[in-house]
Amino acid sequence: MKVTTQNRHNVSTLAPRLAVAPILGYAFDYEAPSALRPRWSNKVAPRMFLFRCLVVVVSLMMLDSWPVKAQDPLRRVLLIYPFDNAHPATANAGAAIQKRLLERSPSKIDIAAEFLDLARFPSQADEARAARYVADKHSTAPPDIIMPLNSEALRFATKYRAIIAPNAPIVFCCVTPDVATAPDRAKDVTGIYSQFDVGKTITLAQKLQPEARNLVIVSGSSDIDRRWLAVLRKEIEPYEDRLKTEYWVGIPYKTLLERASRLQQGTIVVFLTAYDSTTGKPLVPAQIVEGLAQAASVPVYGPSDTYLGRGVVGGYMDSFELMGTSAADLALEVLAGGKPTSIDPQLSANRHFLVDARQLARWHLSEANLPDGTVISFKKASVWEEHRDLVLATAFVILLQAALITALLLQMLARKRAEASLKESEERWRSVFEMSTVGVALTDHNFRFLATNAAFQTMLGRTANELQGLTPLDISVADDREALKWLYEQVREGKQNSYESVQQYKHRNGTPIWAHAYVTQIGHGNNKPPLFLATVIDITDRKRAEAASREALSELARVARLTTMGEMTASIAHEINQPLGAIVANGSAGLRWLSNPIPDLEEVRAALKRIVNDGHRASQVIGGIRSMLKKGGGTKELLDINDLVLEVLTFVRSEIESQRIVVRNELKQNLSQVMVDRIQLQQVVLNLIMNGIDAMAALKGRARVLKLSSERSGSTNVSLKIEDSGTGIDKDIVGRIFEPFFTTKADGMGMGLSICRSIVVAHGGQLTVVPRNSYGSIFQLELPVYQSDAGDIVRLQTQA
Repeated sequence: MKVTTQNRHNVSTLAPRLAVAPILGYAFDYEAPSALRPRWSNKVAPRMFLFRCLVVVVSLMMLDSWPVKAQDPLRRVLLIYPFDNAHPATANAGAAIQKRLLERSPSKIDIAAEFLDLARFPSQADEARAARYVADKHSTAPPDIIMPLNSEALRFATKYRAIIAPNAPIVFCCVTPDVATAPDRAKDVTGIYSQFDVGKTITLAQKLQPEARNLVIVSGSSDIDRRWLAVLRKEIEPYEDRLKTEYWVGIPYKTLLERASRLQQGTIVVFLTAYDSTTGKPLVPAQIVEGLAQAASVPVYGPSDTYLGRGVVGGYMDSFELMGTSAADLALEVLAGGKPTSIDPQLSANRHFLVDARQLARWHLSEANLPDGTVISFKKASVWEEHRDLVLATAFVILLQAALITALLLQMLARKRAEASLKESEERWRSVFEMSTVGVALTDHNFRFLATNAAFQTMLGRTANELQGLTPLDISVADDREALKWLYEQVREGKQNSYESVQQYKHRNGTPIWAHAYVTQIGHGNNKPPLFLATVIDITDRKRAEAASREALSELARVARLTTMGEMTASIAHEINQPLGAIVANGSAGLRWLSNPIPDLEEVRAALKRIVNDGHRASQVIGGIRSMLKKGGGTKELLDINDLVLEVLTFVRSEIESQRIVVRNELKQNLSQVMVDRIQLQQVVLNLIMNGIDAMAALKGRARVLKLSSERSGSTNVSLKIEDSGTGIDKDIVGRIFEPFFTTKADGMGMGLSICRSIVVAHGGQLTVVPRNSYGSIFQLELPVYQSDAGDIVRLQTQA
């Protein structure tokens, strides 16, 4: 059999020459056609000449190198197989040699193979005839190197090299140590040999079968078998004293199988090598050991790796494939010029304990008894070993899915809890919404009604469908619409999130209804427009009572004006009428609440509290006037101007509501305190606020806004501003506004602002008024902040 590589020498040799030829032509062609010649100037021409010279040199170097590669000689290798091509050991070694040579050879190589079939034709005449045939076959193209593939082939090659290839070195493979290192070995013969250690194979068997007491050595009777047995018996002899040893040599195949099937337990069987033709067809050792291992009643071992996978448990083995690769490397070294006389034969370094995992399981032999470093073949890989990446990926996917499922379950649980909580909250809110006696309405960002409760619908005499889509402006009286629009704009511009107002709604039958509404923003966020929740209380009855109270107060004021004589009398009437009128009004309101079919005790209690508070205030006013008539001063105390303003607002709350006034509170916090007479300063602030309310009483077409603001004025004063959006003060009379008995009101006495300025001046402050730019007036009250010379004084009293 011959293996060769394809020869493409001609193409690879001519192609470079053809490629370089145009370059040389261009380098020396100074007479090229004008259309193809570059337009170089005279200065560039010398440079171009040098460039062309460089091209010539490089081209010559290329022409010099390519022929050398093309002239590499063909190397011939002759592989000599001792048997036919069915023998596994030499077949594996030969295949490895051919593969290695073709992969690593730097030059073309021709590999020929000859099969001697010495097992079938072992005589000297057969050998001589085969030698002449091989010599004659390769006479015209003798090999450069001969590679025999075991001890028998090496013996043949050494004996007949003179007629086959007299000058060819020999590189052997897979021979025994005694042949490889024989003293009469020719100096140009080298290669790879292996130590077939039967002793270590028996040691392996003893470890796996510690109870074994018998040893059976199986070998053939051919010349080859006997030579092998003679070499290996020296290794077996040390075990003959410890084990009862039998040698089964040359037993016919069928008899061998029958005897092996009857072996008693505790027996070790070691197969060496055997050829058999008693069955009518020649059997090689690998075939015989396979039948023996199947028939034997005890485990079978062997020292050759070609037996592994054929039923033997294992042994101390060398790899014929790896030995072939090592032998090919030595052959390449010799072909490259290495001298075989300087290369000593090398012992293969690929020997290991090898076992068949399937046979361990068959004979119930424990892996724990195997020597260290044993290689286990044919072991069924676990799912982890065989599909580690897949298992890891699957585990990761499962864990990821578990995590996602867990997260989803937790999310579903949280969502269900949230939904349950939301449902409970909605049901609770719906219950409050529906059952509340106070009117409740939900509107969108344009203040259109989305939902209303029964109390709100009853209050207005309208159904839910009739209110759907309407706004508070649609159900308000004309006088309140401007104030509501102004509040809407404040909310839309983000200046405030809620507002409180007292206004009049229209009942379906046209009757006006007084209502106290508190509107707050809800649901703001997530880029969604906000909603508004309105809580509305019907205060019509209270307003009627307050109207009656105001009528009584007005009548008292008229009587007071008629009976007042002089500045002091006017002052007393002005100061005392307000608390007295409030007392009468609240008393009348309380009586009306009591006269209802179902008395409203809470409203009555509130009216009585206001009566008590107004009575105390009237007493304090009288006491303050009396103090002013004495030589000494009144009682002064430290207070925050903001607290005093908030107290006064509670006094006039009903008036603010009845006049539909929107109060803007811009009082700055943490202002310094002032030392004042609380009662007198309350009267000043009350008078200024009432003046602002009166100034806006007849106002139509715009919102009635009363702005109260406080701040620090410089380093020594606190300032309070009271601004209204009324008709304003004529510039011609601004200078007279604080004169006694000067008034712009039809029923006024002209003493209020005069007395207010006198009180403020007495406290070391000042009171001024200026018209606003567009409409309305601004009254500004300034008081000095209190500065203590000795500690913190909370209250200072002076007595007459």
